[in-house]
Amino acid sequence: MVQARGAGTPDPLPLPQELLERIDRYAARLEGELHLSVSRSDAMRRLLTLALEDAEDTAEAEAILRVNEPRVSWEEIKAGSASPAQAQAP
Repeated sequence: MVQARGAGTPDPLPLPQELLERIDRYAARLEGELHLSVSRSDAMRRLLTLALEDAEDTAEAEAILRVNEPRVSWEEIKAGSASPAQAQAP
């Protein structure tokens, strides 16, 4: 079992024990890679930064893909006349 980091300090963000243990393992791995002391808070900041960057990159990529999606009007859908061949790119 990984030794708890910051033991005895109040936990401002209550998280399940299993998640805290995963964060502690990540912090220990970073310590090994960087040869620096890494706290649980440091690890959480890094994980949040990486997750947000990934989410932003994904949203940007999805927006780029949507630009080239064919467009079909609501009237065509209601009339049942919409088909991929009739769809127009923006």
